[in-house]
Amino acid sequence: MMTTFLIGIDDTDNQSSPGTGRLARRLCDECGKRSLRPLGVTRHQFLVDPAIPYTSHNSGACIGIESVNGPEDWDFVYDFVARNCAEGSDPGVCVAAASDVPDFVIEFGNQAAQRVVAMPEAFRAAKRASIALRGLGGTCQGVIGALGSVGLRASGNNGRFIDLPGLRELESCVNAAAFDRIGVMVEHGSCGREPKAGDRYETLNWVRPRLIGGRAVLPVEWNQQKNAWIPLDKKKDTAGGHGPRA
Repeated sequence: MMTTFLIGIDDTDNQSSPGTGRLARRLCDECGKRSLRPLGVTRHQFLVDPAIPYTSHNSGACIGIESVNGPEDWDFVYDFVARNCAEGSDPGVCVAAASDVPDFVIEFGNQAAQRVVAMPEAFRAAKRASIALRGLGGTCQGVIGALGSVGLRASGNNGRFIDLPGLRELESCVNAAAFDRIGVMVEHGSCGREPKAGDRYETLNWVRPRLIGGRAVLPVEWNQQKNAWIPLDKKKDTAGGHGPRA
């Protein structure tokens, strides 16, 4: 029987390094090399507040993998993050079977998106749930986002996929079947136009499906100028400080 495991990581970067999302994608690749089937990486947004010492956007990442039994131990995950996190970062890692994530851990993730939470709250919730949660350096502040990311991913209704097998290989113009092949469900907006078999889909070179109902869902809208469907969620100007470094 296949089991889904979730790996949450946060605060692995500094101001000049690639973001946590980039490291999460690399860790996802490492899991694939160990015969663990990748289920994609999601990005989860937490509260942005001056009282929180985040690096850029206060977002965590969660990697989903599938395996019959999982690895004999998860030390490779902690070792990988510890070796590859940026100097001066405060990394945290959380590992759990998706079926073992209780409602109160999901609520912890929701709370971290709405208010300032402290590290002791994270460790208490993880201990109560018997979920592995480790700080790997610095202040270990990343344990909050690591646990929160696992909770929000387990909810099935929070975050965006920053990676899925085949997602970043999509061409600039595709048909609906291209999304079907990588497991992305297209959701057409109510614009008075019904989707047709021969419709074109412009990816704008940035496809980040939402996690809805446990699935990767891509909301699209009809663009008359392009004569194609385009993603409703579009890349923001990272130079202005609004886009994730993932």
